[in-house]
Formats: sequence, C-alpha cells, structure tokens
Amino acid sequence: MIKFFRKIRQNLLSEGKTGKYFKYAIGEVVLVVIGILIALQINNWNENEKLRNTEQQYLLDLKEEFSFNMVELKSIMNLNKLNSENSIKILDYTGPENPQITDEQFGILLTRSLSRETRFDPNQGVLDEIINSGKLGIFSSKELKFALSSWSGILNRVRLQEQELLIMRSRTIEMVRNKANLRKALGPFLEKMGIKQTQFEQENLPLLKSVAFDGHMTGLATMSRNLNYSYYPNLAEEIDNILLLIDNEIK
Repeated sequence: MIKFFRKIRQNLLSEGKTGKYFKYAIGEVVLVVIGILIALQINNWNENEKLRNTEQQYLLDLKEEFSFNMVELKSIMNLNKLNSENSIKILDYTGPENPQITDEQFGILLTRSLSRETRFDPNQGVLDEIINSGKLGIFSSKELKFALSSWSGILNRVRLQEQELLIMRSRTIEMVRNKANLRKALGPFLEKMGIKQTQFEQENLPLLKSVAFDGHMTGLATMSRNLNYSYYPNLAEEIDNILLLIDNEIK
C-alpha cells in the first residue's frame, strides 16, 4: 500500500502536477491521521471492554463473598444471643440467698454461656485484593466504591466491641477457674473431650452468692446484647447495602 501511494506521488511530480501533488499529499496525511485515530479508538474500546469484563468478574466474586459473610454474621448473632440468654438465666439465681438451682444445672448454664466466644471473622480475600492492588477505581458506581472503602472502618468498630466482650469473657473464665470447681462445672462438656469427672466434691453454687461473679455475668449479658442490638444489625445493614449496589451493577 505504501509503495502504491509513493508511485502516485512520483508520477504527479514527474508530470509536473505540483498542485495536485500537494493536495494528494495532504489527503494522504489526513487518511493516515484518521487511520491512527480509528486504531486508537479500537484500542481504547478493547481496553474498556477488558476493564468492564474485569469489573463484572469482581462484582460476581464480591457478591459471593458478602453473601457468605451475611450467613456467617447471622450465625454469630444467634450464638451471641444464646450466650447472653444463658448469662441472664444465671443472673436469675445470683444473690445472698441459697440459689434454687442444682449444681449440675448451674454447671450447664455456665458452660453454655462461656464455652464459645463471639467473633465475626468475615471472608474478604476478594475485597482485600481489589483494595491492595488499587483496582477500586475499576467500579463504575461511586456509591459502591464508597461502601467498599468504608467497610473496614465499620468492621473495626464492631471488632472493638467484640474485643471488650472477649476480655470480659476471659476474666469471667479466670474467676471461675480460681474460685470454683471448674472441672465439675464443665463436666458434661469435658466428658465429650474424653476428660473424666473430678473426684473433688466442692460445689460451685457458692459462686452465685459472689457480688463479683454477679458483676462479671452482668457484663457478659449487657455486652452481648449491645452487640446484637446495636452493632451487628448495623453491620448486617451495610452488607445488605453492598449486595444491593453489587446487584445493580451486574449485567
């Protein structure tokens, strides 16, 4: 093609048609420029198409990740509810009088309120990859970009409350370990682990007359309920919002 255009220019010059030569040369330059612009446009279109495909794949991956996290959050909220309910049941028996509960029943309630910690640990491998690689800007929705970038801050506020609850739980367990017959209190739970019942006869009911123990269980109950009534619902609402924004962008 280049040789063809060159031959035409040479013929025009040899025939002395200088004016036509310059007009032709200008037209040739215009054609080359148009060709370059078309090539750039096609390249830009291809790049944009790649970005949109990448965006759609990330959207699908994020939807799967946050849908899983919603299921996990509901599971943690249910566990936290059971912990707080059993703590409150124990508080029904604390006081200066002899508690109207057997040592075995108390042990069961104590085990149910302390044996499992409450901690929401979401999957966020996809989100971390997007943020750490600087690909957050790939998303078209400003609302989605803001929600994803704000997620860690919202999650950290919940984790601070969870940490406070975990500290109180740890202190309560330490108190029970030092003041009570722990092996007897956790008997049914320990038997599942192949640990036999203790031979010590000391009962744990006196613990219910302890003001300090009453305070620890009150702390557990109130912190657990605060998480379930204030913090976890806000987190669930944010997950719902992110999932809605994702659905709006999936083609």
